[in-house]
Amino acid sequence: MQTRKLTHEEFNATRNTPTRVEDSTPPEGFWEYVAAIPAEDFGIFDCRAGNVTHVYRMGEDYEHVLVNSQYQGVAMVIVTDLKNATVYGHYLLDLNPPGTRPPEELQ
Repeated sequence: MQTRKLTHEEFNATRNTPTRVEDSTPPEGFWEYVAAIPAEDFGIFDCRAGNVTHVYRMGEDYEHVLVNSQYQGVAMVIVTDLKNATVYGHYLLDLNPPGTRPPEELQ
């Protein structure tokens, strides 16, 4: 399966009046797409548990599905194209302050 790692600019272009939703249905092949993301796109973060706690609808065009990592504030965002019912791409979102290090690096 072909995946698409979004640049910061491409990811930001999909952001438009975010609204958290509870009734989202992922497009066909969503989890297959997640499984096909190259390991290097995750860096040191592990999102294999498939834990999704937040989905944001971006106007009528996109949804951002946050697949949580093992660390708070870091998720792989799967951007879905609502009009075409497909996965548009993915982006590793780290909301932690710059320079924040994972707990095991602090020991």
